[in-house]
Amino acid sequence: MPSESSLVSNAIELRHVSVVRKGNQILTDIDFDVATGACCAILGPNGSGKSSLLAVLGGYLWPSAGAVVIDGQVCGRVNLADVRKTIGLIEPSRAPAFSDRMCVREVVATGLFGTIMLPLCRDVDGGQWQRVDEELAAIGMDGIGGRAYGDLSSGEQMKTLLARAMIARPRILLLDEPTVGLDMGSRASCIGALDRLMQRADPPTVVIVSHHLDELPRAIDRVALMKSGRIVKQGAPGSLLTSAHLSMLFDCQVNVFENDGRFVASVRSADE
Repeated sequence: MPSESSLVSNAIELRHVSVVRKGNQILTDIDFDVATGACCAILGPNGSGKSSLLAVLGGYLWPSAGAVVIDGQVCGRVNLADVRKTIGLIEPSRAPAFSDRMCVREVVATGLFGTIMLPLCRDVDGGQWQRVDEELAAIGMDGIGGRAYGDLSSGEQMKTLLARAMIARPRILLLDEPTVGLDMGSRASCIGALDRLMQRADPPTVVIVSHHLDELPRAIDRVALMKSGRIVKQGAPGSLLTSAHLSMLFDCQVNVFENDGRFVASVRSADE
């Protein structure tokens, strides 16, 4: 069981976590720590267990074995609904079905209630609307709060979802391939928004699931490499985001380059 001292320094702590579903081994003996306020990337090929691990962290997939501590709360000993209140989760591929007619400010405000529309029985007060506008400004979306959500580009919708998650003041923010499907400009804009988020005085602990190096913000300070349901390595980006490690991870020749704190990768096919 995790020690009392680790509960203070780590926002996330998993010990020997395994998940078995319908006889299939999804995760195996996962040990995983993320320090409070850190930004961690989980990288791996499709089917490696990245999204399943994120579901465990979000309280949506219960482990078959092992211990899970989220923000100092031992899962299984506390109300899971209370744990989830401290977590923001963004999955663009399974984003909530907001009405296209809702304006951007309204979509962000739903994060105050954890709903996909503003509750009829509760009003958003002036102070809450001010917080909505502050989050939109912080994410680079000020001035378009009155636009219809359905009229936004994919990148603008992603940043709206980020503002919606942050309006609830989560202590932990989980991002599952946040820039999937975005063009290069929109991807760069969203990565910049994440970098600015991590520069706040009291940033949330951020975990990003990805298999693309170029969508990782500069603020990444920890990396976990996953393959076949296991974490095979974890540590600092400079030591793990290398050609040798990524080639092993993806079973192909990967060349990794670093430029001003950002990493990019090029892949060489077997017949080149």
